[in-house]
Amino acid sequence: MKTTDDFYNIINQYMGHIQLFYRKYEDKNPVMELSLPSHKIYAYPYSEYLKKLGKKDQKILKKEYNEASKNNKMVVFVRDEEEKVLKSSLFPIEDIDYVEQ
Repeated sequence: MKTTDDFYNIINQYMGHIQLFYRKYEDKNPVMELSLPSHKIYAYPYSEYLKKLGKKDQKILKKEYNEASKNNKMVVFVRDEEEKVLKSSLFPIEDIDYVEQ
């Protein structure tokens, strides 16, 4: 995940699964993470995820989470262990019942 385009391409590939997983825990307003290269999706409580981050990333998450909460969006992180990159963005929460494989 070297570029912003790579980030959005990866997110687009998994967005259906991320949305379904978010809906499963939506009452807790989780922070979502897609981990690479394992392609595992996690839903973390905000306070737990915040503690995992450095000061700079905590500041970013606080701002994004506040905005997401006000605008029916979710915060999605992609953590690329091979490239040592952690990147996030906001995405609309969508109604989704299933994901085509």
